[in-house]
Amino acid sequence: MEKYLSAGSSFIRRQYAPHLLMTLLFVLMSGFFISFRNLDEVQAAKVMEMYAAFSGILLLTPLFLPEQDREIWLLEKSKATPLWKLYLLRLLMAAVILAAVITLFLLRMRQGGSRFEWGELWLGSFSEILFLGSIGFFVSGITNQVVLGYMASVIYFVANIGAAKHLGKFALFQMMGRNYGFVPVMLTAAAVLGAAGILLREQPDR
Repeated sequence: MEKYLSAGSSFIRRQYAPHLLMTLLFVLMSGFFISFRNLDEVQAAKVMEMYAAFSGILLLTPLFLPEQDREIWLLEKSKATPLWKLYLLRLLMAAVILAAVITLFLLRMRQGGSRFEWGELWLGSFSEILFLGSIGFFVSGITNQVVLGYMASVIYFVANIGAAKHLGKFALFQMMGRNYGFVPVMLTAAAVLGAAGILLREQPDR
């Protein structure tokens, strides 16, 4: 356990800190772009789906960034700890931070007098935002290009603005329509994309 804690803290200090800082600024500056006061259920869902959703992209997409340099990848590959364990550790860490970010958004809305079902909105937000971020995680893993991962998630987000009705359970923005049936589908999809990204990133030709 100690070696995994050491690996996680090293990743945060050396590579992940700028992304955490960017996410923190994103959260702190949210009050300049959206209102947290006196929102109803639909308006609260809009905050999470149209703004907070980007936190998943910021947190999950750059997790493969260190090994984008092949020399670092080869160095990590030569160590006793399998790379997939490091990637899984980073993914779980990012998911925990994402959960904290979602909780902060909901707390700010609740403190502003907004009215919504906490558990329903929290789980729906976590499922949708994790799924959106996992798209970037997967694409950055299979292409070895973090920028492409960011682009894939953003393109999917934008595509949903006009074509969500064609994506079924994988469509974003369903909470604004008071539909939460997507939760198990998106959680499963996020798990599959995460596992596939890690598995494919382990291939020798990466």
